[in-house]
Amino acid sequence: MTNVLSFGKIRSWSFGRQGKTFYLPVCNMPAIVFPSSPTPGQLYNPDPGVSGITQYRWNNTKGTWDAVLSTVSLGSPNQGAFNDYQWPATAGAVGRQLTTDGSGNLSWSGEADVSIQALGLSTLIDGVSSVYTLTELGTSTFFTPTPSTNIVVFLGGVPQTPTGYSVTGNQITFTDVPPAGSTFYAISNITV
Repeated sequence: MTNVLSFGKIRSWSFGRQGKTFYLPVCNMPAIVFPSSPTPGQLYNPDPGVSGITQYRWNNTKGTWDAVLSTVSLGSPNQGAFNDYQWPATAGAVGRQLTTDGSGNLSWSGEADVSIQALGLSTLIDGVSSVYTLTELGTSTFFTPTPSTNIVVFLGGVPQTPTGYSVTGNQITFTDVPPAGSTFYAISNITV
């Protein structure tokens, strides 16, 4: 008896020739042919060495090949995840994020900052001035978009075209004086 995987489910098929690859009649794709005499806990493929390959473990009690969950066991040589990354040996501290050096080596690094900053103004729109100071929304911390065009502005909930304002440092200057009491809101991307 050869164990064959088809359509994500494990099925047992009886064939006269062991160890051959057979094609499933419905989809004409090669089936996975498992070892015909597995031992309890045996892994197939023991170390595929290729990203995206599912690994299976023989369950002797049920007599089935069960898919190994794609989890990472930190610190083990195989690490239970079949991809090209080298995972760190520890779980890392709270608030840390997993980063790569670009060569597939993963490590823990500091928290990432938010990638979008909501902005407000340091004073209410008075209907007289056309120049206002940008702040991080809900704070008195001044904010300078970098570059100065890295901002989307809303007045009264209506998006403004970039020709309706200009930004220099943390100052926004409107082409026309906004009506008194207009609500201001803006967003800007920030470097993470």
